[in-house]
Amino acid sequence: MADWFRFRALLSVIWVFLVGVGPTFAQEVAITPRLRVGDEFRLEVTRVRTNSSRPQEDGKSTTPIDVRVVAAAADGITLDWTPGTTTFENAQVAENPLLVAASNAVTGMVLRIMLDADGRFTGLANEAAVASKLQAAVTVITTALEAKLPVDQRKGFQAFIGQVLSPSVLINSATREVQMYFGLNGTALSVGETDESRIEQPNPLGGGVIPSAVTVRAESASTDSAVLMTTTTYDRESLRRLTLALIEQTGRPVPPAELTRLPPLEMSDDGRYVLDRTVGLMREVILNRRVTAGTNRRLDSWEIRLAWGPQR
Repeated sequence: MADWFRFRALLSVIWVFLVGVGPTFAQEVAITPRLRVGDEFRLEVTRVRTNSSRPQEDGKSTTPIDVRVVAAAADGITLDWTPGTTTFENAQVAENPLLVAASNAVTGMVLRIMLDADGRFTGLANEAAVASKLQAAVTVITTALEAKLPVDQRKGFQAFIGQVLSPSVLINSATREVQMYFGLNGTALSVGETDESRIEQPNPLGGGVIPSAVTVRAESASTDSAVLMTTTTYDRESLRRLTLALIEQTGRPVPPAELTRLPPLEMSDDGRYVLDRTVGLMREVILNRRVTAGTNRRLDSWEIRLAWGPQR
């Protein structure tokens, strides 16, 4: 039973990094931002979380994002993506010093975003500098956590953190909203048409991939806007392997006799995208991610809204 309770405690950690799996959509070209050098726009990102196993962490936060086009050519666009100060509705969460430190680490940090000719996210032009700043912030946080552990558990903790907070995981987390906002760029669908595909997404904790089933449907369109709906279902067995691999990183794997008692881990997304067809930017992105493990339920929701944008 001790292993079972340890597994439940690890679920909250696992879910943090499952959130970092960026939804990816492989489609034809159609939705493409029509941006010029010097264009600016602001996004407001609202995150809502409910967690049945840790209701004290439930809450809502809002972050403004200022975006400026620094280069635009036939082969792609480069953007400066700058998060502002995050505000929290849950006072208990807002007063958590580790969460505040994590939030402050990205406030004002410029992400130089690269998009290809169709507006798909391809990476960061300043990835090394961003990774260095994120790693410095993580070191502050993990040092504080490690100091609270018994000495004999610190080595295992260091190995665990090295895996789940690797540079690639940190970059993926820092660009999560970028990937969401530009996730449908390159899509071409007629109204009423549904595209179904199977894709493989990188494991957010490194090592292997997570097979996923994705559907994208064009619900409606007018001369100035269009609405698209998405669903993503993640392979259960891959999620199970991810869970077991993460537990093994602690140095105390679950005994074989306990494995059959571990509840299945399930994850799915549903999204709604409203496109402004005049500039090729999303007016609104709403994405809900549901994760379940037995009776435990967690919902993470994002709402990304175009507060103001380029005038045409």
